[in-house]
Amino acid sequence: MERAMTGRISNGLEQGLLPSRRKALLLIGAGFLLAAGAFGTEPAHAADAGAEGFVRQNIDRGYAVLNSTTLSNEQRSAQFRQFMLSVTDTRRIALFTLGPYANRAPKEEIETFVQAFTEYAVAVYEARLGKYKGQTLKVTGSQSRAADDTIVTADVINPADANAPVYKASFRVRKDGGGRMIVTDLQIEGIWLALSQRSDFTSFLQQHNGRIGDLIVDLKRQTDMLRSGAAQASAR
Repeated sequence: MERAMTGRISNGLEQGLLPSRRKALLLIGAGFLLAAGAFGTEPAHAADAGAEGFVRQNIDRGYAVLNSTTLSNEQRSAQFRQFMLSVTDTRRIALFTLGPYANRAPKEEIETFVQAFTEYAVAVYEARLGKYKGQTLKVTGSQSRAADDTIVTADVINPADANAPVYKASFRVRKDGGGRMIVTDLQIEGIWLALSQRSDFTSFLQQHNGRIGDLIVDLKRQTDMLRSGAAQASAR
């Protein structure tokens, strides 16, 4: 993966990536957050109607919040944050994106990183989903890789334009310790986003001598930029 060598993580996971990857990552708005899971090569099995319904229902929930005309910007952001936290495990995601660095840092620093990552992730997905208002996600099938590991496939389409390109998306649905379904990763045009984040973050840490504090500062900077941009867009 090509990267900008400025020592900062790519803005919204876009800057410093190849054009094809930039386009793919912009499509993050087709779905919601990423995160840790084992990425094995075990064979796929039968479809999982439960996982398909979970993805379909929660995409509708997310867009209902972002498309609401009765919520203020603050209410919309608060409700979207609550939605995101209900369908993902941001702690699990955050630790995965740190790679081996998660085992080297003090507990207090890890907790601070998890908090910063959570706010960053919510801001990223709110900004991206906001760019795809009016789009429709149609679940096309699923493949169960294990008892608690299913890939749900979908098409992202523009119902107002029959000639618009159709983008392929896949959601990795797993279960948390309590048996609750969560989305652990999203694939757009062949790119698994949780893996891409892990690659970006570990590259950043390599350039900063493993200082997670530097990564936390950069995540907070990007979170502020994303929220400022979203507020300006809503005010227009």
